[in-house]
Amino acid sequence: MCMHCGASRHRGGIGPVVCDRALSHRSRTINTALRKATRGALPVAVTASVLAAGLAACGTAEQLSAAQKVSKAFDKVRDGKSAGFTLSVDATPEQIIAFSKAGGDKPADEKSAQALSGLSLSVAISADKPLKELDAFKSAKSADKKDLTVDKSARVSYVLSDKKGTQLFEYRQVDGKAYLHADLKSVLKLTGQDPAELDTVAKDLPAELSGAKDVLNGKWVSFDLQALADEAKKSDGAKGAAPSTVPSADPEAAKQFLESLKDVFNRTVTFEDKGKKDGAEHIWVNAPGRQLVDELYKTLKPLSEKFPKEFGKFPAEAPKDVPDTKVGVDLYLKDGAFSSATFDLAQLEKKAGPGVNFPVKLAFNQSAPNVQAPDGATKMTTEDLMNTVFTLASGGAGGPGAGAGAGAGDLGGTTDAAPLTDAQLKELAGLGVPETQAKAFNKIGMSFEDIKSIAKP
Repeated sequence: MCMHCGASRHRGGIGPVVCDRALSHRSRTINTALRKATRGALPVAVTASVLAAGLAACGTAEQLSAAQKVSKAFDKVRDGKSAGFTLSVDATPEQIIAFSKAGGDKPADEKSAQALSGLSLSVAISADKPLKELDAFKSAKSADKKDLTVDKSARVSYVLSDKKGTQLFEYRQVDGKAYLHADLKSVLKLTGQDPAELDTVAKDLPAELSGAKDVLNGKWVSFDLQALADEAKKSDGAKGAAPSTVPSADPEAAKQFLESLKDVFNRTVTFEDKGKKDGAEHIWVNAPGRQLVDELYKTLKPLSEKFPKEFGKFPAEAPKDVPDTKVGVDLYLKDGAFSSATFDLAQLEKKAGPGVNFPVKLAFNQSAPNVQAPDGATKMTTEDLMNTVFTLASGGAGGPGAGAGAGAGDLGGTTDAAPLTDAQLKELAGLGVPETQAKAFNKIGMSFEDIKSIAKP
């Protein structure tokens, strides 16, 4: 029986008897906080160079000097051949609980807060030429692109770790091949489930699902990204979708967009040199939050109507939940290069009172090691990959051909999401999520809005 609501464990379920509602709430708490952290701290830091450029034409001598320092620091990033950054949740469990209460949502429980505190996402990129010369840095592709050719010019890795440094998930992309490793036992332990039964699930899988078994056993697996892209193109062709080329971005749209940003930033953003802290130059970039959002919306709305292809679906109104106070990010520079940025998510929460904080940190390392392909990875075909995704989504019960009954959703404590409609699948495909991938996400409990939120650029 469930310790929370008295419900019985699903047949074939994994872990202690805990109701779906408790696990779903815990998962939602962690996912929501991570999305807020990524959307709050990361965009502020990476657009600081644009903000600096915006102030380059005006402002006091002090502001101009601080903005120039930031602009030059980000130039060093683009000039390098490798870079790495780590986005981490620096909030304590107590701070996380207090922040969730202030937001008006259901407060995070202690286990959720413990799991979230200290989580980090590390990203590394390396190339044989300066990063600014990579296709991904030189040209911004439209969200509705149809060209799915894999870019082999860069090697990238993503690692999600807990506060003890345990690598929960790792993904690498090298020479058009993808490599994946997951420590699912640690993931289950982090989300409050018993990892011991994972071995039983792996043992009972049929021979044709060896790829899923390797994933469950914590082994590296690999798959060809171009083959996956070709499969997605085939899927589009089967639906009668007309082939099309990549829509080229209008240079005039890009020019007007940057000029509009600079104009708004000149009026609202301030760079303040705070001297040195722990051997690093400290610069505070800040702006009145409500005013900045309103002015950006008023400026960009006419451009979205003039260049609908470049802007896509533009909001009908500016966000209303931004507080009417100063919002700022602390940037730290060492030897003229970007070192780190810290941001308090509580600045974005209207209901957060004094003493409520949710600090996140973005640390940068320009001498990140080259990303290499791991040894001994099990090769998987596109079919193997899809079968593995659906098997894991169904808790290991019966493989891709099994029904939705036994064990569905138990592996990760997921709950059923409403099935995607044809219209929703079409919209997600326009955002770059192939139908097979969208259905896989939906099967593991992600709703249309969940998938859409991670697909948006």
